[in-house]
Amino acid sequence: MVAMRFPAGLLRRRVVREGAWVAGGQALSAIAAVVSIRIMTGLLAPEEFGRLTLLVGVAALALGLSATPRLQAVMRYYPDAAREGRIGHLRVAGGRLVYPLVAAGAVFLAVGWLVAGSWLGEPWFIGLLVAALLGVDSLRSFELALLNAARRQPSAALIYVADAWSRPLMAVVAIFTFGSSAGAALAGYIVGSAAVVLAMRVWMPLEGVDERNRPQETDARKDSQLAIAARRYALPLAPLAVFGWLSGMGDRYVIAGLLNLHDAGLYAAAYALASRPFLMLSGVVELTMRPVLQNAVASRDEAMIARTKKAWLLTTGAGAMFGVVCFMFLSDWVGRLLLAEQYRSATALMPWIALGYALYNIATVYTRFCYAFDNTEAVFLITACGAILGIAVMAPAIHLWGLSGAGHAVPVGFGVQLLLSAALARRADTNFFRRLPPARGPSSTIGRGFDNVR
Repeated sequence: MVAMRFPAGLLRRRVVREGAWVAGGQALSAIAAVVSIRIMTGLLAPEEFGRLTLLVGVAALALGLSATPRLQAVMRYYPDAAREGRIGHLRVAGGRLVYPLVAAGAVFLAVGWLVAGSWLGEPWFIGLLVAALLGVDSLRSFELALLNAARRQPSAALIYVADAWSRPLMAVVAIFTFGSSAGAALAGYIVGSAAVVLAMRVWMPLEGVDERNRPQETDARKDSQLAIAARRYALPLAPLAVFGWLSGMGDRYVIAGLLNLHDAGLYAAAYALASRPFLMLSGVVELTMRPVLQNAVASRDEAMIARTKKAWLLTTGAGAMFGVVCFMFLSDWVGRLLLAEQYRSATALMPWIALGYALYNIATVYTRFCYAFDNTEAVFLITACGAILGIAVMAPAIHLWGLSGAGHAVPVGFGVQLLLSAALARRADTNFFRRLPPARGPSSTIGRGFDNVR
C-alpha cells in the first residue's frame, strides 16, 4: 500500500475531528440514499421513478435559482461576520436575501403547474407538492450553510443523516398509503424533510440566534455594506444555477424527451448509484476543507492556502481514481445487489458515469478555489461551458446509440469542466493576490471585513 504524504501541519486536530464527523455523516447519508434507491426501484415502476426524478429536479432548479447563490454569499462572508461579532446580522441579512425569492419561486411553481399540468396530463396538485419541497429544502439549506461555515460539523452531519433517512422512510409510508406513484413518494419526501426542519429548529442551537450573536444594535452602514457585498457576490451565480442544474440533472429530461420516461427511470437509478460514492467523497472533503480555505483567505495566510489546496486536490484525486477502478470491475455486482430486477439492464452505464464523476470531483475542487478567491464569474464560465457541451454531446449520442449513448456522454461535459476549471482557478489565484493591498501587520485581513465594499 502506498502511503499518501499530506503537507506538514495541515491536518491539525480540529480539521481531523471535523473531517471524521463529516465522513460519518456522509457515509450514513450515502447508505440511506442507496437503501432508498433499492426500495424505490422495488416499489415504483421505471416510468414512475423517472417521473419522480424529474419532479425532484424541478424543485432542485427552483432552489438553485432562488436560494443557492445567496447562500454561497452567506458562507463566503461568514468569517468576516464572525470576526466582527456580526453573525446575527449576517443571519438576518441572509434571510432577507433568500426567503422572498423562495416564496416567489414557490408561488410560480404552484400557479404554473395549474396551467402546465393539464397540458402534460399530470394532476393539478403536483405543483403544490413541488412548491412545498422547495420551501422545506430552502429552510434546511439555510441552516446548513451557516452550520458548515461555522465549522459545526457534528450538528450539520446530524441534519444530513436525519434528512437522508426520513425522506425515503416517509416515502415508503406514503406509497403504501396512497399507491405506487411519483406523487405519493414526493409527498413522503416533503413530510420527512419538514419533520427534520421542525426538529432542528426546536432542539438544535442555530447560528446567529443565541444571545451572544443576536443583533442587539443596528449599524445601517455595515448592514447595507453586507447586503451589497452578498448581492454582488451572488449575482453571477444566479444564471449559474441553471447551468449547474443542466450539468447535474438536465440529462434526465433529454432522455425523457428523446426516448421515454421508462429509460429516464433506468438511467436515473444507475446514475444515482454510480455518482453517490463520488458525491460522498466530494462532500466529505469539501465540508472539511472549504471552511479552512475560506478562513485562510480571510486572514491572508498564503502558506495555509497553499497547504489546503494541495491536500484537497490529493485527497480528491486519489479517491476519484479508486472509485473508477471499483466500478470498472463491480458494476454488475452493484446492480444485482442494489437495483430491482427491472432496472438492472442499466448497470452497463455505471463505469461511464463513474468516470464522469471522477473528473467532476476534481473540477469541483478548482471551482471551489474560484469561489474562495471571489471569482464567481469564472465559476459561471466553468459550469456553463461544461453543461452546454455535455447536453450538446448527449443529444446526438442518444440519437445514435440510445440509452448507452447517454452514459458515454457523461465524461465529456465533466472533462471539459476539469480542463477549464484548472486554468481559471490558477488565474483567479494570481489575480486575487495581485490586487491585495500590502499587509499592515499580523491582524490584517483581506478587504478588512465588509468595509471594503463601495
